[in-house]
Amino acid sequence: MPLPATLPPGKAIRLLPANARVVGSPGCGTPETLLRALGETADLLPAPTLYSGLQLGGYPFLDAVRHGHLRYLTWHPYGPARRLSEYVPARASAVPALLDHWQTDAALVRVSPPDRNGYCNLGPSASYVRAAVSRATVVLAEVDPLVPRTHGDTAVHISELTALVEADTPMCEYHEAARDPLGDRIAAHVLDLLPDRPVLQFGLGTVPESLIHGLAASGLRGVRVVGMATDAMVALFQHGMLSPLDMMPCPAVSAVELMGTRTLMEFADGNPAIGVFDSRTGHAPRRLGGLSGLVSVNSAVEVDLLGQVNAETVRGRQVSGVGGAADFAEAAHGSPGGLSVIAMGSTTPDGKHSRIVPALAPGAATTIPRHTPDAVVTEYGVAWLRGKTTAERAESLAHVAHPDHRAELTK
Repeated sequence: MPLPATLPPGKAIRLLPANARVVGSPGCGTPETLLRALGETADLLPAPTLYSGLQLGGYPFLDAVRHGHLRYLTWHPYGPARRLSEYVPARASAVPALLDHWQTDAALVRVSPPDRNGYCNLGPSASYVRAAVSRATVVLAEVDPLVPRTHGDTAVHISELTALVEADTPMCEYHEAARDPLGDRIAAHVLDLLPDRPVLQFGLGTVPESLIHGLAASGLRGVRVVGMATDAMVALFQHGMLSPLDMMPCPAVSAVELMGTRTLMEFADGNPAIGVFDSRTGHAPRRLGGLSGLVSVNSAVEVDLLGQVNAETVRGRQVSGVGGAADFAEAAHGSPGGLSVIAMGSTTPDGKHSRIVPALAPGAATTIPRHTPDAVVTEYGVAWLRGKTTAERAESLAHVAHPDHRAELTK
């Protein structure tokens, strides 16, 4: 089968249909060359709308949004897009179905070059991308030889592609958050909670990074990881925490996104121990909840004394999205021997405000309802919530708050 035409970015963008509902791939799969071209030509297109999750890179289309030439909807606002995007509250497992609801008809993706059988690869990102490609009538793919060929739901045949563009921007990278003593103290408490042969899910940030590094000295074996892979996962393989021979019922790392640098991408290239999967399976609470010993570790902006978790808003301003937190927390709560854990510092970074609060403020998001977290961990210890009355959980939460705020919370 012949290859699709290779076009300059601007000419490829002009293939979008009128009133195009365009989906952009996220994370390290961000198609920055095509997104720049979309931003540069949006004023020539009839009413395009862009949908995406967490984007990396420079958001080169934001000027078009600012001037009203492009509408941008996201379920994971990040960086410079927080003030210009329209936010859609959506859990990650629901996004592929939302693409059907929105009737999206175009996709912008970043892929590896085709192999001898005509298959390109989405590399670090499957999540909602595989679904976006399947339903789109126009699929524009920027080709980058550095995109890893990963196992899972990442194969895209050239027959699915409308046109190719040579990537002229480097592949976006995610760099780990810097570890700090506070994160290490919190991570040490979480490590004490882990069962034998755990299946672990981590969010992003200093605490998950500290936790991953702490695993290397824990002596645990038979660990598996779901949800997201970062550079630190490579070290877990090297330390024997993750086994390249563990392939059933899923690979040692069963991710929806690879969020890292060349270290991770080169390790994942052609590696069957790392799979990248569609959100319809990789974020599915019912499927994940069937895994024994699933421990979900996510952070939060604040937790109130009922155990309600706000992971999205600060003083009414949207700073993040639901992402996979709700899916993984629900799955871990239902997993045999599993735990849904919220891990965070006891105060805001400036130390002025407690992140354990009497009640969520009016307008604050409830990302995870009070009946789902099993434990909340701060640098001061573990507050167990599972099976506790409302009064008992309030007492437990106040006990792990910063000492400067305990009296107020207890009162």
